[in-house]
Amino acid sequence: MTNMEDFSAISSFVRVVEAHSFAAAAVQLGMTPSGVSRAVSRLEERIGVRLLFRSTRALRLTDDGEAFYQRCKVILADLGEAVEALNYARTKPSGKLRVAVNVSIGRAALIPNLAEFEAKYPDIRLELSMSDRNIGLIEEGIDCAIRMGELEDSNLIARKLGYFSNVLCAAPVYLERHGTPVTIDDLKQHRCINYVYPTSGRPYQWQFDTPNGRVALDVEAHLLINDGESVIQAAMAGLGIIQTPHWLAASAIGYGKLKVIMEDTISTGSPVWLVYPQKRHLSARVQAFLEWVHELFERTNLPACKLACKLGTAPPLKDAAQAPGINRSKAATSAMR
Repeated sequence: MTNMEDFSAISSFVRVVEAHSFAAAAVQLGMTPSGVSRAVSRLEERIGVRLLFRSTRALRLTDDGEAFYQRCKVILADLGEAVEALNYARTKPSGKLRVAVNVSIGRAALIPNLAEFEAKYPDIRLELSMSDRNIGLIEEGIDCAIRMGELEDSNLIARKLGYFSNVLCAAPVYLERHGTPVTIDDLKQHRCINYVYPTSGRPYQWQFDTPNGRVALDVEAHLLINDGESVIQAAMAGLGIIQTPHWLAASAIGYGKLKVIMEDTISTGSPVWLVYPQKRHLSARVQAFLEWVHELFERTNLPACKLACKLGTAPPLKDAAQAPGINRSKAATSAMR
């Protein structure tokens, strides 16, 4: 099978199977029923295998036809994606795009910025599946997902967006009343708000990057909350100081509702990934979202960790502590790009 006529015959065969009749397939292909029938017959002759049992009342696959159909369906999908990828630069990505994302990331980071995505790609219909569990992409028909943490091996491809920059911040009204801490020890004299992991009840351990290396601190918080978005809301209400990924608090910081403090201790947290099912070609819709979310992450994750910028890498964590409000990813990658 090497010429375009063969691909046309394969396309006709697949369309017949999915339409359950030659007549219906002919309408979809813009051909006559006899033309579709001849194309499938030539295909059978070419490969020397009977693919379909035909009768005046029924049309069904042979065992060989079923196996051949499953392979052809994948081949045609890959061919379509390959053409779409080649045309990406000069065409407008369109159609439905299903993205799975953690609830906190979706509410705090994606949704406030979706207007610019829709303005850039008006023909993409975005469907967000927001959940604190790791949704099975293939099982639930998800095109891609944003995940956080070190990834285990699987049949997913992962592209690293970068690392969360964990920042200390507080509302201006709090800092006016209580002053601004300058050192890590100063935090002991302040009211702190901390995230508690819902599954374990364990408080999040704050991390700081200093000239002498990474420092971990078990915070004596006066307020503990098991929801990452609510931690940010509490800080905006002037209830205390928090440590949070800059990406999640970027909107509040941008509007002046929160202020970043002690910038010289900003730490690099867990890596952030965009993962998607393994395919030979990336669809234009996923490629568009990948490029947009990568640019968004770089822009809203500032300021980047000074130590990471200096070394070009993120300093290793001493334990598996995660950033507030984000579940550790259990899905992962078989290839890094």
